[in-house]
Amino acid sequence: MYAEDSFFTLSASARAGLLALSAGFAGLAGALARAGLRAAGRRLAPRLAVALLVFWGFEWLSPQGYYAYYRAVIPGLPAQWVIGRPPGPGQVAEILGFAGPATLSAHARGLLGWALLLAACAPMLRRLRPPRSRH
Repeated sequence: MYAEDSFFTLSASARAGLLALSAGFAGLAGALARAGLRAAGRRLAPRLAVALLVFWGFEWLSPQGYYAYYRAVIPGLPAQWVIGRPPGPGQVAEILGFAGPATLSAHARGLLGWALLLAACAPMLRRLRPPRSRH
């Protein structure tokens, strides 16, 4: 499925760096979501709004960070601003629905979005769990 993905055109060290950058971005998104979810309280709607807002911000702003990395590892890329218009609801839904391109990037972004949404639902999911046995 991913054999033709551009990720594999990079050197091994560039791929490792890209994975590290992606982990850092995901960690930052998680930290922002965690802070926002604490502030949102226990009600589901505000928590989902926080998760979607963090994911939307990631989708909108992270391309500039990735492009800066590519400029460091691919000689000759011009300095430019790659952040465009903020993604619309349809674009966000496409990534969350894994309906976009079949790339590692698109699928990883979809997984990040779902992880943020699950974190938003965590208090409700804990209430659905059966009580522990005291034996």
